[in-house]
Amino acid sequence: MRAPASGACRHTESVQQHMSGLPRVVVYEPGEDEAAQLSARLAQTGVAVQHRDLQLAVTEQEGETPDIAVVVADTTDERGLGEAADLLQRLVDRNVATLVCGASDKLRWAGGPLVDWVAVDTPLEELAGRLKTLTMYVPLVQRFERELEHMHRLGDQLNRYFSEIDQEMRLAGRLQRDFLPRALPEPPGFEFAVLYRPASWVSGDIYDVFRIDEHHVGIFLADAMGHGVAAGLLTMFLRQALEPKRVVGTEYTVVSPPEVLARLHACLVRQQLPNCQFITAVYAILDTRTGELRVSRGGHPYPFRWRGGDEVEQIQVSGGLLGLPDLDGEFEEARLTLAPGEKVIFFTDGAEEDFLEGAKGRAQLSEVTPALRGWAALPAAALVDAVREHLDHKAGSLHPADDVTLLVVEATGGAAC
Repeated sequence: MRAPASGACRHTESVQQHMSGLPRVVVYEPGEDEAAQLSARLAQTGVAVQHRDLQLAVTEQEGETPDIAVVVADTTDERGLGEAADLLQRLVDRNVATLVCGASDKLRWAGGPLVDWVAVDTPLEELAGRLKTLTMYVPLVQRFERELEHMHRLGDQLNRYFSEIDQEMRLAGRLQRDFLPRALPEPPGFEFAVLYRPASWVSGDIYDVFRIDEHHVGIFLADAMGHGVAAGLLTMFLRQALEPKRVVGTEYTVVSPPEVLARLHACLVRQQLPNCQFITAVYAILDTRTGELRVSRGGHPYPFRWRGGDEVEQIQVSGGLLGLPDLDGEFEEARLTLAPGEKVIFFTDGAEEDFLEGAKGRAQLSEVTPALRGWAALPAAALVDAVREHLDHKAGSLHPADDVTLLVVEATGGAAC
């Protein structure tokens, strides 16, 4: 058996080959045979290779990893075949492009995607050609592997980032829900019901039903442009900026719906919101003694009033979008008195296509849908449940395009009315 090259010589060859930019090709041979060593024969064809003794390479726990390996298997020696299989498995585990010469039928189980097989009697020119081809393409494969490894690391980083974002979105959603009423008021003679369905963790919709004083209940519904974190932050700001009454000393005055929206509009304009961010909103005050409902809106879908039967009418009151500095911030007020059994339905534009016929955007001029006519005749809580069930069975319900909020006030009768 020819003595293997010393460690210093192999290291020198490896460094020189690395500096030349060529792949490091190592031939693992079981020993001398009747012909010249394969590595010496390949050298005559111009293929630069290094020689390693196969048995010694197998016994090394950690050896240098070549770029291309040629494993010469001795088909007459079972021990040699076992050593070749062990070495091949190690090369496969390290993703080394390998050319196995001989014993393809006995070593096939240990192969991998980067392993090729040639017969023992393959002409030397063909072996040299295959190695030269590998020499050409292995650097490309290695570069792809490095890029793939980089993409895996980037993917791991993105997974951690998205996991953190998901946790933050959940936290933001819980924080936003803290701004919603925990329970709806229950004034004598009236009933409230609500459906609140964000399109994502954080909603661009917000609502509130609250007592202003002993005899007045405020009803607020707003929709910030879009949905997500930016819209959600804006809705929380809106609720905090809402001023339903003016307090002077020990006295207070209930602020009218047009003035409430005008103040809110002025407050938003002062914030100089970026990207033409705007709000639609509706604000109403219910006098629980008389059943009078005063309503103002700013760019929001018209509320519906149901008086009985299948007739549903829109409460049409003018008012522009909130937060746009070019608009004057003037809002009208509609006044109506709810008789026992009547109800008013407030909603955001996420429900328009279910409530109004025609294309979205022209919905305020369209007729109400037959479905809404049927729902409107139901009691407030049953109405909300019916709409919820409809949305649950609607195509795309798992990934809605917009937030949906529905708020119903119903005059149930009693002493207050």
